[in-house]
Amino acid sequence: MYLVTGGLGFIGNELVRQLQRQGESVVVLDNRRRMAPDIGDLAGVRVVDIDLTQTADVFAAVASLKPKVVIHLAAIHFIPECNGQPELTLRVNVEATLGLMRACVEARVEHFLLASSGAIYGDSPEPLSEDSPVAPVDIYGWSKLHAENLARWQAEQYGLRVTACRLFNNYGPRETNAHIIPEILQQLKLGDVLHLGNVKPQRDYIHTADTAKALRLLAQAPPDKFQVFNIASGHHASVEELVALMAELLGRPLRIETDRSRFRKADKLVQVAAIERLAARLNWKPEIGLRDGLGQLLRYEKLLA
Repeated sequence: MYLVTGGLGFIGNELVRQLQRQGESVVVLDNRRRMAPDIGDLAGVRVVDIDLTQTADVFAAVASLKPKVVIHLAAIHFIPECNGQPELTLRVNVEATLGLMRACVEARVEHFLLASSGAIYGDSPEPLSEDSPVAPVDIYGWSKLHAENLARWQAEQYGLRVTACRLFNNYGPRETNAHIIPEILQQLKLGDVLHLGNVKPQRDYIHTADTAKALRLLAQAPPDKFQVFNIASGHHASVEELVALMAELLGRPLRIETDRSRFRKADKLVQVAAIERLAARLNWKPEIGLRDGLGQLLRYEKLLA
């Protein structure tokens, strides 16, 4: 049985959907704080309402459910929220993660997948491999790095088999936070002038369907102790390029007006992942290119026929 924390969230709902299609038994742990929209097709999934910061409740739930695999997606990951509430971010992303792993050790869970992040890496013009230097620039990145270090400790000291999955910039339907692509889509519903912050940084965008498939396949490939993989597209695009692609797909010009208030205090110019390790381990590659994925998303949001 698969236990998915945050299974009602942005990536989680797609993962649960894919696991169900494969005939797997799935239970979701979620506090329903960041539920994805349009997930009526998952109404039959068992959901345990739980606050992961309540360690005793987590231990009881894991002991009762006895999952074979735990995929831990639940986290605070919207950067403005993380920066505004750093103590809560550490409590959820680090302390609650440790509590969940300890519960998994006690329940003899066979494989624990941790959703980490490309945010742990430093700025680099070159593709980032799993061995690249780490240098977080915000509390979110630091929280994910701390969680990874604790996961390695649990693997080494207590035998929990852990896969750390460093996720890059996910996009797709049913977004739960106002990241850059949903922000652009929301503004497109009001007109063709987009008020955006810094549009120069380049990021590695991957569709949630591709991420969910990678997670699903990795769940079937546990390590002896601890392993880490980037989950990304291996390509990068700037916000300017995203807008240009959308303008092309929509068949009309879009204009960007710079809003300095939207600039982040700390940002990285380029982040793109090297994905050779994952490809070699799973014979996996992303199936949805950025152009096709944005087209699907524009249609989902009824901005394109």
